[in-house]
Amino acid sequence: MSRMNDNQEADLENKTILEDKNESQVISVRKEKRLELMRQGINPYPYKYNVTHHTDQIKELSDEQVSLAGRVMTKRNLGKLSFAHLRDQEGNIQLCFDQNTLGIGQYKFYKKYIDSGDIVGVIGTSFRTQTGELTIKVKKMELLTKAIHPLPDKYHGVVDKGILYRHRSLDLIVNPNVREIFRKRSQAIQIVRNVLNNEGFIEVEIPTLQLIYGGASARPFSTHINALGKEVYLSISPEIYLKRLIVGGLERVYTICKNFRNEGIDKTHNPEFTMMECYQAFADYHDMMAITEKIYETVFSQINKSLEIRYHDKNSSFGEVNLNFKAPWKRESMLDLVGKVTGIDAESLPEEQLRKEVVHYNKEMEQFAQNYNWGELVQYLFENYCEQNLIQPTFVIDHPKESSPLCKVHRNDSRLIERFEPFVYGMEIGNAYSELNDPVLQRALLEDQMRQREKTGKEVYPMDEDFCYAMNYGMSPTGGLGLGIDRLVMLLTAQTSIRDVILFPLVK
Repeated sequence: MSRMNDNQEADLENKTILEDKNESQVISVRKEKRLELMRQGINPYPYKYNVTHHTDQIKELSDEQVSLAGRVMTKRNLGKLSFAHLRDQEGNIQLCFDQNTLGIGQYKFYKKYIDSGDIVGVIGTSFRTQTGELTIKVKKMELLTKAIHPLPDKYHGVVDKGILYRHRSLDLIVNPNVREIFRKRSQAIQIVRNVLNNEGFIEVEIPTLQLIYGGASARPFSTHINALGKEVYLSISPEIYLKRLIVGGLERVYTICKNFRNEGIDKTHNPEFTMMECYQAFADYHDMMAITEKIYETVFSQINKSLEIRYHDKNSSFGEVNLNFKAPWKRESMLDLVGKVTGIDAESLPEEQLRKEVVHYNKEMEQFAQNYNWGELVQYLFENYCEQNLIQPTFVIDHPKESSPLCKVHRNDSRLIERFEPFVYGMEIGNAYSELNDPVLQRALLEDQMRQREKTGKEVYPMDEDFCYAMNYGMSPTGGLGLGIDRLVMLLTAQTSIRDVILFPLVK
């Protein structure tokens, strides 16, 4: 078998990131090694290996024999002595292969058949090199997986984010910080569950395939069930189902689920995303603010050991800031924010006067403002001029009633509803209501919403008769909250793109 020397193979590895139509020489060589091992009766893909320790457990020098397994990240051969770095789930550690300790046969096997990227198991004891690096002196080694693709150049790596999103396995192999992001994501979801469980909530599941979609304003994905001969939709929100459970007497319920919305993709939106939604009987939106604060405080303090994080989106005008999630968060009414930012006192202006003020503030709105009512004008001012200025965690409370047909009218102002959205660094991270529980008014508002959508030419969302039927049996006063899990993890890990906290985001 023809062989390249170590330097030649290293050069080829550096040039090869992903396999193209013509296999590179280094891939051909690795495939030949695999066949050669099989001809010798050696299985390069054995079934099992006994691991006694992970790399993070090798902290002190000890004569204790340990067994580790992981991927060989780098190799350095020095005659009868060789070094490598092994990476497992918990970190990295240096391996020392000494011909005198390993034996001539195993040492030759290591030099000939083990390449960077291969997965090996090693048994040995720990020591420190002259430079002080903690190292395992290998006494026995076993090849566990022969890798065909070489690892990318350790100095230049893969710079195309699209490749890394599409090939997340490669991203996780070469970027330990990416592993840490998803470790924190897993921990965060578990902590959210713990917080809610400790508050007496029970976790439930809602259908992903639904005959009627609702609970949010979004375009759904649709498919067909052959057995029923019906079109169904992927869930855009669990809200309607969870409220039906409140009607049924489950007083505190939550779900952590996937939602699907057939809309835009950008740095904070993915068509498939993860949501935590919870409902508490005999509560209102003030109670939901307290739950939001508790979830964020607990997640940040338990994982990051701090309620502050340094956050910087290079495409944002905010620059680099310290975000502080310590409760209580600031509460700002939408009307107050509009007044502060635009100088328009929308609260005291009738609809026609407000319309004139909006057009005066933005001449481009002259054509559209005629079709906007008072609440829609307020919402327009907030969404276009206010929300992007909210840096520190802030609850924007008391929205116009036009913004949702599922929320109670504000107890002090009939033009508003008891709704809040929390914002951080200009990003909305959730939504909550004092839930509407008047069944007659609920039906009237949903019917009116359908008429308005038909009138304006917008897509008409079907009314859920099963939901209205359930509401007729009576739903207790209830507070509801939805929090985006992906955006929580973005903030927790200081990531500015939702794709960096979803293992397999949609890419072109």
